[in-house]
Amino acid sequence: MTTAKTAPLEPTPEALANPVKRYLLATRPAFLTIALAGCLLGFATALETAFSWPLALLTLFLAVAAQAGVNVFNDYYDHLNGTDEANVDRLFPFTGGSRFIQNGVMSPRQTLLYGLVLFAGVIVGGLWLIETRGTGLFWIGLAGLLIG
Repeated sequence: MTTAKTAPLEPTPEALANPVKRYLLATRPAFLTIALAGCLLGFATALETAFSWPLALLTLFLAVAAQAGVNVFNDYYDHLNGTDEANVDRLFPFTGGSRFIQNGVMSPRQTLLYGLVLFAGVIVGGLWLIETRGTGLFWIGLAGLLIG
């Protein structure tokens, strides 16, 4: 097995001893803009209809949480199949994942559980939105979780 040196910007257990910072950065926040952009586009198209800012903000929060969960699961499954470990010529943070598992910041089990917690929160929030706004959201949410 080939191992790479830890690049200066990569996460280390010492730098991420604070659990709030560790769990926030495990979601790869720089890449959460994907969910943000999609929601803002949706907001822009909905502004001329009956628009609810509280529901819009909840939707934005859930979309970002879903993307965060996808990012965490991506790191977990890339660890399982060896993709991140094999990426010795990585360009952090763009290739090779978050490096949380590889650098010992979080264990594979912690990473999996965190992804499950994020998805569970999204499911609960999504079910509430479905209850208040209709079942059409069910199919959109289900597709999003399955794609993730």
